[in-house]
Amino acid sequence: MPQDIALDYRFIDRSGKNVFGIMQVSKPPYQDPTTSAVSWLAIDFEPVKTFETPISLRQIKTEPTLQGIGFIKQPRLSKNEFEKIANLVNSKSY
Repeated sequence: MPQDIALDYRFIDRSGKNVFGIMQVSKPPYQDPTTSAVSWLAIDFEPVKTFETPISLRQIKTEPTLQGIGFIKQPRLSKNEFEKIANLVNSKSY
């Protein structure tokens, strides 16, 4: 849905999996133009905030308040988990 927020989480070269910022859905899902499969949808995002220093998956795994969250195994978060990860940017743990 437009205005839903998400983490910009991706794998980049040797740096591994990192959260690079926060993004927002900019328009409703639409048919993926790269395939004719009806079940494949595309979603457009726009940046909200780019983190000066990306948050690594390792940092997320070692944060005591995030132990056992589903994000480590699957890319879904509760609002509370999202906020805790976004707040790691302000921590002095890295």
